[in-house]
Amino acid sequence: MLQEQLFKKTIDQVQSHLTWLHLYFQGEPFLNPRFLEMVAYANSKGIFTSTSTNAHYLQEKQVKEVLQSGLKQLIVSMDGITQEIYQKYRVGGELEKVQNGIKLLLAERKKSKQNFPRVVLQFLVTGQNEHQLLDLKRWAETMQVDELQLKTTQIYDFENGSELIPSDLGYSRYLPIANGKWKLKKKMENKCWRMWQGAVSTWDGKIVPCCFDKDAKHVMGELKSQSLASIWSSLPYQDFRRQLLSDRTQIEICRNCTE
Repeated sequence: MLQEQLFKKTIDQVQSHLTWLHLYFQGEPFLNPRFLEMVAYANSKGIFTSTSTNAHYLQEKQVKEVLQSGLKQLIVSMDGITQEIYQKYRVGGELEKVQNGIKLLLAERKKSKQNFPRVVLQFLVTGQNEHQLLDLKRWAETMQVDELQLKTTQIYDFENGSELIPSDLGYSRYLPIANGKWKLKKKMENKCWRMWQGAVSTWDGKIVPCCFDKDAKHVMGELKSQSLASIWSSLPYQDFRRQLLSDRTQIEICRNCTE
């Protein structure tokens, strides 16, 4: 997990121009026992902090610490409104824990008369759960979450179709074509705002270009030995941006993305 010393060192380097910090990437942030201390440190530097959780660790102690940390946005992933459907995508998850965690956080936030963290309920729409959207919206309204986000799902090997592709193509990133094959809905263009808006750090301080690089195949530098500023303007980063602007289809992580 990300070491607090490395985290603080990096925050100190970028605090003058970093405005928004997403504290999550391919894992559950609340598994890190020092996570909320890191949130508090970034918050003390005037940085807007956001995280995403499966909400299995939102119990009374953690909720109080969340409210004290200064966290500004908490995204809760809940991809089903019944246990049967929820566990199809969130394997091993317990929906009741998630819902109880959300209720507790919202209740404690109201009791303490705080406005933050803003609670965003995130629902990945798939072919397995799209029939639950109406019930989901009713539940979210009852709970008075701050926002409900319905997100499309990234699917590997989408060309051959998948049961995860919704029948309502309004919630799909993909469209059917001839012979049972599928294609990306949006036209892929040789540009990407993410390359100039931010970067992603892995748990051990490797900098990768974006969250689609889930396996850190495109390491631009390492925070343990380099400053973020030097990595940002490094030759590997410049070459990666140049390749994306000329022909992004040559970059594997960009082939299933239309950002």
